[in-house]
Amino acid sequence: MEECAFAEFDLHVDLLRALAEAGYRTPSPIQARTLPFALEGRDIVGQAKTGTGKTAAYLVPALQTLSKRPGIRVAVIVPTRELAVQVTGEATRLGRYLGVRAASIYGGDSMARQLHELKSGAQIIAATPGRLLDHMGRGTVKLDHLDVLVLDEADRMFDLGFRDDIAKIIGRAPGRRQTMLFSATLSDEVMALAEKHMSDPARVFLAPDKMTVEEVRQTFFAVERERKTALLLKVLERETPERSIIFTRTKHGADKLAEKLQQKGVRAQEIHSGLPQKKRERILQGFRDGEFTFLIATDVAARGLDIDDVSHVINFDIPENPEDYVHRIGRTARMGKEGRAATFVTPDDGEFLTAIEKLINQEIGFEAYDDFEPAARPNAAKAKPEPPKYTRTLQGFIRPRGRR
Repeated sequence: MEECAFAEFDLHVDLLRALAEAGYRTPSPIQARTLPFALEGRDIVGQAKTGTGKTAAYLVPALQTLSKRPGIRVAVIVPTRELAVQVTGEATRLGRYLGVRAASIYGGDSMARQLHELKSGAQIIAATPGRLLDHMGRGTVKLDHLDVLVLDEADRMFDLGFRDDIAKIIGRAPGRRQTMLFSATLSDEVMALAEKHMSDPARVFLAPDKMTVEEVRQTFFAVERERKTALLLKVLERETPERSIIFTRTKHGADKLAEKLQQKGVRAQEIHSGLPQKKRERILQGFRDGEFTFLIATDVAARGLDIDDVSHVINFDIPENPEDYVHRIGRTARMGKEGRAATFVTPDDGEFLTAIEKLINQEIGFEAYDDFEPAARPNAAKAKPEPPKYTRTLQGFIRPRGRR
């Protein structure tokens, strides 16, 4: 689709003014393809990763048609507190000249603050499922007058076990409403949800390979588990990332890696769900402000983070779920910028690499440094023949899982 200015969508002048001041010039692909349907009031099933502008894709039409009558008119259901804060901030920014009030609702935060924002006349809420149901049970949130329901990052909400909560929330929303569902990956379960609770939705799909491949240079390094930290230091030395997110599978792994890097004089901080919310917010702000260069994160903590100009994503631990790889590397190459993703693959990780390559429909190139010996390669001359220790996985050589 040809690029078009937001003005061509016949938006309210005050909304156009806020968009311009917020730096929106030309709609991103997900915005350009979603807005015509959403502004007509159609239900939407959209596939787009974080960083493509999907938040504005649903907020702009919601703000354009926002009722002046009292009550909560727009509810955005999200998997994490960080995404709730991000959505609320964007709604406030884009609705600044429309007099919009927005509230973020999530667990681990002051109930008093949330009640104050709700009583102040919030028209838009961004909420995690559990805390939203808590408010609904208390009677402090009523969805009786809801016009728009958005499920953002639906796949991640399913991954986190929010299936039943989502069903309860949808069941208590008015039947006559506009529903928009966005997800980086569209599993059978996500599509079943759309079929059950949406009316003839417009489908806006950006294929996973297009989402992850075109603007991200992806490679993997073969490395023994005990040498991963040494390899990471070598990658940081060689590539000198301007701003990087380094992913680990566990909270303990994030803590341990951050400590090791700090001991080497590397400016790094960890973030995960085990940290107090206030500390997480301070760390995120410090990362945005450039106080340190490397953010070590788990998948849950990083989901929905709104951080621009991340030059490198490094998968210190390869994700066991291939869809998490899509989400991770979506932290770089945001809004069309080029990005870099490096993945460390140990001899036991071959099946995970293969699953990722199948999902994105692309081989991830093998990379090695001349001055850093990779994990043992196959076909090396041996004094005595031995059973194959490794098998070939596309461009890399990985030991089959379970073989020692």
